[in-house]
Amino acid sequence: MQLAARRLLCALLLPLAAAVMAVACGGSDRPVVFSDLNWPSAQIQSRIAGFIVEHGYSYEVEYLPGETVALWQEMLDNDTDITIETWLPNLQGRYDQSIADGTVVDAGRSLADNRQGFAIPQYLKDQHPGLVSVLDLPEYVDLFTTPDSQGKARFVNCLSSWACAQINETKLASYGLLELVDLVDLSDTAAIIADLEDAYNAGDAWLGFFWSPSIPDSRFDLYVLEEPPYNEACWNDGYSCAYPITEIRIVVHRTLPERAPDIYAFLLAWEFTAASYLDTAEWMDANDETPQNAAFWFLRNKRAVWSSFLPADVAERVDAALADVS
Repeated sequence: MQLAARRLLCALLLPLAAAVMAVACGGSDRPVVFSDLNWPSAQIQSRIAGFIVEHGYSYEVEYLPGETVALWQEMLDNDTDITIETWLPNLQGRYDQSIADGTVVDAGRSLADNRQGFAIPQYLKDQHPGLVSVLDLPEYVDLFTTPDSQGKARFVNCLSSWACAQINETKLASYGLLELVDLVDLSDTAAIIADLEDAYNAGDAWLGFFWSPSIPDSRFDLYVLEEPPYNEACWNDGYSCAYPITEIRIVVHRTLPERAPDIYAFLLAWEFTAASYLDTAEWMDANDETPQNAAFWFLRNKRAVWSSFLPADVAERVDAALADVS
């Protein structure tokens, strides 16, 4: 049932006995709502966690699809409960403000060993040893020029709906490179992977945004171009330095810990590593599968991982529900 309909139903049931309302509304005025972010790791994690919340803890679950900034606002408006991947520093300002004013609560770390930056294939670096830093790019514009890049270096940016898209554009401007590059906005992460894979298999030049953990990180040998070392001053001055080591935080609306303390405790214990994600993502990509089926694959094949941060009775209920999934 959609969120608006669920709220209406619960409002109509308010005059009824509490026991009847608990049956109809799952013990709450609404289900647990996940921010359904538009990249694979977040979609897979949300569906793994959602299955556990629904079948292990007996809450109704819904997913609200959208983009990074829009879904952050949905959480501030209390229309979502859980954002399982909040990338910092990409959303640092919004995160800091919302934590400070008490609108959201941090529920721990998701993934690990993360980095972001501008990358080229390692074979290209080997062919052009002088191409070490982003500041060397003006000398190599012709290397990345394509028939449709208008005489500029083709640069595959992250998706325009991600906070990193604006960060990268500002970075390029700070380095004096914005007028030298043709920013390419592809449709989704699968298109970015396919674009890189095509270039890599052909041994062609490729320049673009790199993030980990990701399939490009695990599948291809990439060289991350050097940038001035990160510090807070240069980051606040047009992002004119390297990304810091990325933190990915689980964030929940402030009402969730009181409304569903068991779910909040579950999220605090959540440990979904980069290795777990990459195994699952490679299976999804190789089999042309959906994030939902990838979540089922993880639950079936990585029980030792997810059961380690669940009470035994909750894990048993998840097992029972999983057995009914075809």
